[in-house]
Order: sequence, then structure tokens, then C-alpha cells
Amino acid sequence: MTFVTLAFNHPAACNRIAGPLSDFPMANLVFYLIVQMNLILGVAGLMWPDKLMPVFGLLMFPWPPTHRAIRIHGVVAVIGYLLVVAKILASARY
Repeated sequence: MTFVTLAFNHPAACNRIAGPLSDFPMANLVFYLIVQMNLILGVAGLMWPDKLMPVFGLLMFPWPPTHRAIRIHGVVAVIGYLLVVAKILASARY
């Protein structure tokens, strides 16, 4: 028999069938870094919309970046970050 069939035939394996990274504590690191960068751009857009005009010019290519669009992105980025943090805190296991 191979290890795979032994692992799936074992009674303890029937209780937890998950992906290979389920026990890895930093499996979602890329997701958290993307959320953090979104927060950084959002707060920077609220504080310095003039300095971020070239960045949003690349991100919103067909449309010209406006102060209003940058401010709306900043507010939505902060709200999204707070929702992600609330979800992480709600699902934390102690």
C-alpha cells in the first residue's frame, strides 16, 4: 500500500480532510499583504490626492483620475480593511 491510501484509510484522517496548507499559520500572507497595500493607498489617497494622480492615472487607464474618485477609493479601502480585520478577529481561535 502507498502512504496516500494509508492516510485516507486511517480513522483519524476521516475527521480532518483539508488542503496541504491548512496547518500553516501564514497561509494567507499574500491576501493580508494585498489588503494592507490597499489600505496604504486608500489612506494616502485621502491625505495626498494630488500626489497620487499619476498612480491612479495608470490604475484607471481609460478614465482620467479625479480628486473625487481618489477620495471615494480611499473611503472604500478603509471600510474594506476594517471589514477584513473584523472578520479575522471574529474567526480567531484562542
